[in-house]
Amino acid sequence: MKLGRTMLMELRCSWRGYLIFTLVVVLILAGMVEIFPSVSEAWQHELDGAENIDIVTVMEGDLAVIELTWVEHPGADNYTVMVGNSPYMIVPMDRVDGIEGRTYTYQAPPEDGTPPELYFSVSAMVDGERKFVGAESTMERLNPLEETLGLDYGDIRGFMSVIWGMWFVLLIGLYIALAAVNSVSRDFEEGRMDILLSQPVSRRQYMLEKFSLVALVTMVLLVISGVVSVASVNAVGELETISASAILLTTILSWPLFLVIIAFSVLMAVYLDNSKKALGITFLFVLVQYGIHLVGDMAEALEYVKPFSVISYWNHDSLLHGEAVAWGDTVFLLVLAIAFVLSALYIFERRDVPA
Repeated sequence: MKLGRTMLMELRCSWRGYLIFTLVVVLILAGMVEIFPSVSEAWQHELDGAENIDIVTVMEGDLAVIELTWVEHPGADNYTVMVGNSPYMIVPMDRVDGIEGRTYTYQAPPEDGTPPELYFSVSAMVDGERKFVGAESTMERLNPLEETLGLDYGDIRGFMSVIWGMWFVLLIGLYIALAAVNSVSRDFEEGRMDILLSQPVSRRQYMLEKFSLVALVTMVLLVISGVVSVASVNAVGELETISASAILLTTILSWPLFLVIIAFSVLMAVYLDNSKKALGITFLFVLVQYGIHLVGDMAEALEYVKPFSVISYWNHDSLLHGEAVAWGDTVFLLVLAIAFVLSALYIFERRDVPA
């Protein structure tokens, strides 16, 4: 049998499924990026009027010296600064009235050698009526996702990282696992394997072409996803924040991760007796790897478990922020995928094929 014939036969049987799944991925991906402006606004975590106040904090001896500067309010007679431990200022720690200028210096003892977390509210007195100017804090405020996962939904890079890490990997990983298992198991269960191998095709060629087809289809899907992501990010006006090359590189460098999933799926399809068992083990593999990675991200104390998940070797968050590619991690994923493929070949070449 000519080289590539097995791949073409498999493609004829599966192209509709691949096409439909690609369209689903494209629609979901484009739709999620398009809602970024709304999500970003909803997760806005700056204090009201924070843009009107600048804070500079320096340590001078045993005191933290905090200098506030705010924008001038039209018609202001003087200003009032309130200081508190929370942004609500129900009962402020300090209150200073009658400030003539637009600056004020506040001193406070440090906490564990670092400036204390304090909140400042500035208001202007205009014709006997108090007008709010703004509020600001000495500490950078984080939304709940930043505190737990280190992700900022208000930044397109953080938003894309969530899409990649929490949705993209799981959805595509489970689908290609299904496709890889079925591509081999279907030939066993439908009684075609003995006919296929009676043709001038070696077991090695058969297995490598089955693996290669799913791998190539996955690469095509990733390239399309990368292009759609760039177009969607450009449509919401965020290409100044994140470069098109960073998006494309991040997407394409997920391929070694998916190769590991494909190779493991093929190995299970060859090793186990039927597709249900193989699919169950493969899905469990993907979900466990995903769970380990997620737990390692969410709990700093459990970060040590992340190296046990293959997903952690594709650092999409760093890539989206323009950091250097960790080629060592990429090579590790490729070596692991090759190891699974070689194991599948070893088992398949020694397995009896039922007539």
